[in-house]
Amino acid sequence: MAGKISTGGGGKRGRADVTADPNVIPFIDVMLVLLIIFMIAAPISSVDIQVDMPSAKIEPSKRPPRPTWVSVNQTSDGGVQVFVMNDAVSIEELGERTYEAVKVNSPSIANDDFEIRDQRIYIRADSTLPYRNVVRVMNRLQDKGFTKIGLVAEDRRR
Repeated sequence: MAGKISTGGGGKRGRADVTADPNVIPFIDVMLVLLIIFMIAAPISSVDIQVDMPSAKIEPSKRPPRPTWVSVNQTSDGGVQVFVMNDAVSIEELGERTYEAVKVNSPSIANDDFEIRDQRIYIRADSTLPYRNVVRVMNRLQDKGFTKIGLVAEDRRR
C-alpha cells in the first residue's frame, strides 16, 4: 500500500491522516532492479576461453577405515556387559573380538598386523558405570596391542 488518505470528516480540516504502514513499493522496485542485474550478469561470468588442462596422475586417497566401537554397559544386577560393534562379548575375549572387528572394518589393511593394532578404538561407557570397569576394558585392549583408544562422550550442546 503506497499511501492512505482519509476521506472522512474529522477535527482536522484539510489535513491527511498519518499512517504507520510501511511503504514497500521502493523495496520491491529495488529488488526487481537487482533481479534484472543478476539475470544479465550471470551468463557473463561464465568463461568461454578454451584451455588445454594437463591430466592428473594422482592416485585416489585411501578411504578411511570404519570406526570400531566398544560399548560398556552396567546390568541391572551390577555386572558389566561389553559389546564390540553390536556383538556381546565377554571381557576375556574382548581383545581378540576387537582385533577381528578391526579386520572386518578395514579390509585394505586386513593382512598387516601392525596397521590393525594402530587403528583407533572408540569406547562408549554408561554414565552409571564405575570408572574401574572402563579401565578394565582399556587394559584388555592394551593387552591385545591396541594403544590408540578414544573415550566418547555425549554432545549436550544442543
